[in-house]
Amino acid sequence: MKHSSRIMIAVCMMLMTTYTMAQTVLTLEDCRAMALENNGQSKMAQEKVTAAEYDSKAAFANYLPKVSATALYLHNSENLNLISEEQSGTLSNMGSSLTSGIMNSVMTDPTFLGMYISDADFKKKVDWAMKKVSDSHIDEKLNKLGGDFSDNLSLDIQNVYVGAITVEEPLYVGGKIRAYNKVTAYAKELAETQLNGEDQKVLVTVDEAYWQIVSVANKLRLTEQYVELLRQMDHNVEVMKNEGVATASDQLSVRVKLNEAEMSQIKAQNGLILSKMLLCQLCGLPLDSEIMLKDELNETLEIPADEVTYTEEGLYEDRPELKSLQLAVNMYDMKSKIVRADYLPTVALMGNYLVTNPSASNGIAKEFHGMWNVSLVAKIPVFHFGEGLNKYRRAKSDKIITQYQLDDARGKVTLQASQYEKKIAEADSRLEMALKNMENAEENLRVANIGFKEGVVESSLVLAAQTAWLKAHSEEIDARIDRIMATVYLRQVTGQLSVNDKK
Repeated sequence: MKHSSRIMIAVCMMLMTTYTMAQTVLTLEDCRAMALENNGQSKMAQEKVTAAEYDSKAAFANYLPKVSATALYLHNSENLNLISEEQSGTLSNMGSSLTSGIMNSVMTDPTFLGMYISDADFKKKVDWAMKKVSDSHIDEKLNKLGGDFSDNLSLDIQNVYVGAITVEEPLYVGGKIRAYNKVTAYAKELAETQLNGEDQKVLVTVDEAYWQIVSVANKLRLTEQYVELLRQMDHNVEVMKNEGVATASDQLSVRVKLNEAEMSQIKAQNGLILSKMLLCQLCGLPLDSEIMLKDELNETLEIPADEVTYTEEGLYEDRPELKSLQLAVNMYDMKSKIVRADYLPTVALMGNYLVTNPSASNGIAKEFHGMWNVSLVAKIPVFHFGEGLNKYRRAKSDKIITQYQLDDARGKVTLQASQYEKKIAEADSRLEMALKNMENAEENLRVANIGFKEGVVESSLVLAAQTAWLKAHSEEIDARIDRIMATVYLRQVTGQLSVNDKK
């Protein structure tokens, strides 16, 4: 019986190999790689890594000088007058006022007036001098000079243009820039860690779907063998019934079992199709893709000698969730320093180049003229009613809370790793028992078939032996799959799962 089963398996393998020539044969590594490429969560996590890189570059720019340009146009409804209208009028007529005042003062002076009247020569000289003054138009010249001076005291500011270029370099900001750069570096590392965590979740999901297909495919082959056994049994019982050795009841019992087996075969075929559709969806392939998994073609599922080793420190460093919490603790520590920096003195060096029109560098002129200046700016917070201290204490509390979460998670992860180690040992024991049961079931079926042919064993016992044979082989398949997945789960718990891990 064992020899005939092996022949049937070989035939099935040949048929499957011929069928797969038109199909895409995928390995576990192929499925993992395609699933990572297709998974939406992984894509979002990768984009977060890219965003964190931009944040890091932006934070580093705070070390460098900042250059800004400013332009201003201002239109005023009136000009700026530095003197009143009355004063402006006085300046514009100061020549006339001055000459008129001199003449009035002279002509009203009794001494001058007496000399002017009594001395003809003096009178001629005075008349000549007054004629010279009148001919020189000194009053008009003084009036023009006063008017020009008055005009210069009226500034044309109806259209004002201002342009400035400013350079600012922070010298000391309480350590905020350095702390912010560390926060963005931690944020980038956190995004990469979260990407790793998402990738590992995808890998576990793909592994589950992959080995589910392998399990269903092996059980389908097993069911097909079982159906062939029952068909052969049905043929033998029919022959024996015709010879009067078996009864109609024996034949009906066999055919009931055969119908049940054929129904199970149909369910297994449908289950295999649906399982492959799920894997195609995970890998980003069309749902109706004709795929064949490499491990479907193996007659026996081989369990690799893949021992997972780890240390407690390595577990804390490799597990994405723990690493994320540790990075969060570091980030909260830096954020507390950023909050503290807001209430420390700051010093900055500033340089400006200013261009204005009108300009005042050489009087008031309607032209563009520029100048530069350098300044050292210091800002010292004095009193904020405890706002800074309370914000700093809040930031420290956030750090302490995250540290507690990290300590709690470390204990749980260590427990998880121990549990999956136990599950691997349990899976080894189950596989060992399943192999023994399978050997016993093979032997029991062989003896039952011989006894049935010799007429000393009833058909019901042969059916029971065949059912036990099917169950033992099915349990052996489950035990092998469970053993493989137990290693996968342990690798996930210890943060060691990757695309190219050996099965």
